[in-house]
Amino acid sequence: MVKKNTLSSLDHLKDLSIAPGAVFIGPWDGIDHEKYLIVAAVNPERILVCSVMINSQVNHYIMNRPKMLAGQLKLKVTDYDFLKHDSFANCAQPIKASFEHFMKESVRYCGLLNEADLAKVRQLILASGMLTIDDIRQFFGEEANESTDMA
Repeated sequence: MVKKNTLSSLDHLKDLSIAPGAVFIGPWDGIDHEKYLIVAAVNPERILVCSVMINSQVNHYIMNRPKMLAGQLKLKVTDYDFLKHDSFANCAQPIKASFEHFMKESVRYCGLLNEADLAKVRQLILASGMLTIDDIRQFFGEEANESTDMA
């Protein structure tokens, strides 16, 4: 007997898509519109996700702060179907979000960053100085050891 794939049997696929490079859109506390979030790293227990927001332009506050400005990565609309225009990943302000946030019905999977952009996002997060050494090791593992050894 062949088992049919039903929507309920495919529910676990969203769980599998919460991986580095995945991009989601949905509501975020304190923001009045939906935001794109890039999953930059997931801790081994998959309890927390290190992510960054995508903005349509660099915030004026950031424009006057060189270190934060250096943490903005331009994402081109020609590379990503889900973008409406060139946008910026704000890697200067990484977010530690719960895994459950991405599992909400209001949060939708949009696509995947290419390998080069994901590598840049991760490098910029590591360079941001916004995560503790423990956070970095938890999310970035061996990559973290190389980064903290250079510091």
